[in-house]
Amino acid sequence: MARSTASEQPARPDLRWLWAWARAVLVPASRRADAAWLGCGIVAALVFGPTAMRASDLTGLALGDPGVGLVLAATWLLVFLPTARMVVRAEPAAYLYSLPGAPRTARGLAAAALLVLQLPWLALWTLGEGPLGLAIVVANTAVIAAIASWRPPRLRARAPAWRTGGQALRAVHLRALRRRAGDALVRGAGLAVLAGIAAGLLVRNNQFSGERAGVLAASIIAVVLVPAQIGAALVTLAAHRETTWIADAFGIARRTRIAALVFAVAIVHLGATAIASAAAMVFAGANPWLAVIAPAIALGTALGEARAMVASDASPTVAVRVVIGAIVNAAIAVVCLAVLDAAGAIASLAIGAAALIAVKS
Repeated sequence: MARSTASEQPARPDLRWLWAWARAVLVPASRRADAAWLGCGIVAALVFGPTAMRASDLTGLALGDPGVGLVLAATWLLVFLPTARMVVRAEPAAYLYSLPGAPRTARGLAAAALLVLQLPWLALWTLGEGPLGLAIVVANTAVIAAIASWRPPRLRARAPAWRTGGQALRAVHLRALRRRAGDALVRGAGLAVLAGIAAGLLVRNNQFSGERAGVLAASIIAVVLVPAQIGAALVTLAAHRETTWIADAFGIARRTRIAALVFAVAIVHLGATAIASAAAMVFAGANPWLAVIAPAIALGTALGEARAMVASDASPTVAVRVVIGAIVNAAIAVVCLAVLDAAGAIASLAIGAAALIAVKS
């Protein structure tokens, strides 16, 4: 006979309280950390290896050069802050604090979770510097927790004034990104910096320049930016689906809705690519080829991602299909660049546009 759900819960009231607190706080926080871990894993696979940079090389550079250390710490702050905010504020479990429980133990679990959920950062510093690295992670965690506990003031809501249906839909998508995807955008900015660092280091270590350097950097950025774009893409998808009835009620054409969707997706892709390109040029030097290739790749992948959203709009598994579509689009962009060099950016843009036009028709 199968055991009941109640029999699987802890028997003591304080343990039941902690169990509920952990399910409300730590489980969602660990899920939010998945994107950061994935992005860091991709970067680590590119930067570290038997014949590449070691963890001690990067940590030693950060300790020896204050500028590099600040950039590295700020990057991890952007990547991990959304996860830390969930653990520090514990808003989903606020109701539990009105019930008998073990809030002190919960605070201890939160402190431990803040360290464990920083596994990529913790591994980098402990492998690179040993006990000193662990102390640096603990000190950095205290700073992150203090920043995560700060609550920005709420802005006053204003009545919008939209002249056309397309303008209204574009504004709705942008407001959805600002209100619902704030954490995803912050994490995406950190992952974009990581993408640029990885691209810049590989270009510099291989002593590439000119078109070849631009192609390599753009390829790496396209792959590493996938985890940075997924969170915002899912928020945009939700806004697109939620505005269907509004568009139908006001007679807004389907192509106008798709154009607003492409606009929102492209804003995120271009912004993340700009951050990554700037970070890459800091490490590898200015490269006009990257400045041209990377935005074209960003537009191509944005069109392909919008195509996945539009084609699967009515599917119950649309979120999964969008994630798969983002990965496939990044792979197509890399293949185009590998085969055609700089002209691959035009090919990627053409493929994305053709796919979107095909699904619209």
